[in-house]
Amino acid sequence: MGIIQALMARKWILYGFLAALILGIVYVVLPTKPNQTASAAETSPNPGVFSGNLALDITVIDREGNEVSLSDFRGRPVFLNFFATWCGPCKYEMPFMEKIWREYQEMGSDLVYLVVDVAENQETVEKYYRDNFYTMPYFLDPNGKAFSKYLFRGIPGSIFINRDGVIVARYNEALPEATIRKNIELITK
Repeated sequence: MGIIQALMARKWILYGFLAALILGIVYVVLPTKPNQTASAAETSPNPGVFSGNLALDITVIDREGNEVSLSDFRGRPVFLNFFATWCGPCKYEMPFMEKIWREYQEMGSDLVYLVVDVAENQETVEKYYRDNFYTMPYFLDPNGKAFSKYLFRGIPGSIFINRDGVIVARYNEALPEATIRKNIELITK
């Protein structure tokens, strides 16, 4: 009789496990009631550094030595680019960036260019801008802290952020004009 009781006990354990599994599946699969609304925390993207994430906030230094944060521009489209004056691929894409910057300025766009030099001094960047006739704004990341927060393998690195602060596209390479233009059009709609 002991063997039969042991088998019966195991059978009830199996039935209990199957019932719990079925209830769990039903709970996950069934839709919520129509009058329930999701909280803001459930609908907004998670903070991060990749496409679809809410862009992580960074702080950089402007030409006048003031701290500027990415969050200062919430509500406006942002083109965030990390570069250095010695970087060959950066030198390739900078003329395209400048050209597009000027076009959007002439249109009166609220597009923000956050072009951030990584770990160089202001005199070096000023000379580079002067020698190349660049008028787009630049910012400094003297210790590379902002750059490292975005987990790029190297420079250049570009991020296109929409008005809601969400990353639409991210690149860790030199970009041709068409790619820069296409992504800026996406975030400025």
